[in-house]
Amino acid sequence: MPLPVSPLCLDAATAAAASSRGAWGSVVVVGLLAIVVVLGALLVVRVITRVIDKIPLSKERMTTYECGEEPVGSAWFRFNNRFTTVALAFLVFDVELALLWPVLPRCLHWLGAGQGGLVFFEIMAFVATLALGLCWVAARGGFLWDRTVEPMAKDIGRGEQQ
Repeated sequence: MPLPVSPLCLDAATAAAASSRGAWGSVVVVGLLAIVVVLGALLVVRVITRVIDKIPLSKERMTTYECGEEPVGSAWFRFNNRFTTVALAFLVFDVELALLWPVLPRCLHWLGAGQGGLVFFEIMAFVATLALGLCWVAARGGFLWDRTVEPMAKDIGRGEQQ
């Protein structure tokens, strides 16, 4: 009859395997919990809208809604890149603020420790790098809404052949 093995007598390899299974087990539990929360929220919305409020499904409710206007034409067309450029510029400066915000409460401590100049230089280098990107976007006309889009060289050559 084999002797029972206590958890204290396990070798390092067995302990590492058990630890890794426990870590993956927690990932699976959190994943299942997330799925249950999302499905629960969807179920609550479904019960409220269909059972309690008795909102019927209709063709009008299932159409695409955009400012109360009927959709015209296909949605498969090229959007202007300027929208993306402005959105990315906003995102860069939004992230900049999010990255600088935790630094601000520590500034008085650094000033008291005599590191104010170094911290100021580091923050200004970070902001200057992002400002350089903003200047690049502005120099290329990324913020001009009324500009005309010039055809690329390969498009010009293709037009001459036709």
